[in-house]
Parts: sequence; structure tokens; C-alpha cells
Amino acid sequence: MPSLRDATGSFHRNEPGQPFLAAFVLGELKVEFRAQIATVLAAGLKPTHLDWYCIGDYGRLDVFELTFGLAREYGLALRISSPAVIERLQERGLPTNDHDVLDSYRLETAGKTDRYLRMLRDLPVGLSEWAVHPSLGNAESRAIDDGWQVRKADFDFLTSHEAHETVRQEGIILLDYRALQAVWNVEPVASR
Repeated sequence: MPSLRDATGSFHRNEPGQPFLAAFVLGELKVEFRAQIATVLAAGLKPTHLDWYCIGDYGRLDVFELTFGLAREYGLALRISSPAVIERLQERGLPTNDHDVLDSYRLETAGKTDRYLRMLRDLPVGLSEWAVHPSLGNAESRAIDDGWQVRKADFDFLTSHEAHETVRQEGIILLDYRALQAVWNVEPVASR
């Protein structure tokens, strides 16, 4: 897929403002997306959703429609964080986040437990996604990840009594993309 690769044969960096984002060939992107989905399925894995994080549409409605079509074709939900895309999908009657994605990775590890407890107590009503990055912080994770401390702090919080008790007290319902996938597979898409 020539339009997706740089001069070295690697994928272009996925950053806003990069020229390839406006220039790649949609058909080549579709072939690449299908190849990645096929690789996951061939490995015997059972995906629940397509992850919008890695490409985004950067304002290209054709990329959104392509990704949406593949999600529907393969019976998957679509993980998104763009307010404009959230609105498009909710207009079609499909469940998505109601709020911005909370990502723990960039939060300082000092005081993380107290901050996380506040964040849980302050969650707005509706569907929120909280991306956490747990790791044991063992020798293997330290060898491959400079951010292992962040991941270890996430693991410690997620397995703590305080976290479980706060979730219970606040009436927070924890779910993963299997729940959204199930709804995406039975809900008709509203015509536009």
C-alpha cells in the first residue's frame, strides 16, 4: 500500500498535520484495515471493537464511513473519542462514550490513588471510558517500558480495596466493549 508507507517502507507517523493524512488512498487504507482485522481473526482472537485511536479521521468523513462500515461488517463496536464522531454515531442510534476519554497514562504517579478516587466520585452520568495501563512492574515490564511506574501505579489502584469500594459506593457499572458490541449488533442504524 504505497500511499500508507514512507520512503523506508514503514507506515507514516500518525500525527495531525502530516501530509500523508490528506494524501493516502482510501482504497489502500481499506485493504490495510481488512488485513489487520484478518490477522487478528486468524490468530483465533475474538475482537470486540475497532480502535479509532490509531488513525482517527482528522476531518475526513470518508475515513469515518470506511471504519464504521468495517465495524458493522465484522460485528464490532467502534472505539472513538472525537466529539464529532460520537455525535454522528449517537445520531444513528449507536452507543458511544458520552464524555471525553479519561487516559491515566499521562497522570503523575505521586498521589495517583487519591486523584483516581476523586475521578471516580466525579464521573458524570452516562457512558465514560477510562483507559488504564496496568502492569505488574516486574523485571520484564521494566525492561521494555520506560513508563512502567505509571503502569504499576494503575495496577496497584485497580486491585485496591479503595477502588472496589468506591465503585460500589458510587453505583458505577463497569463494562467492557463486549457490552457495546452486543448492542451494536442488534440496533438498527437510523437512516440519515
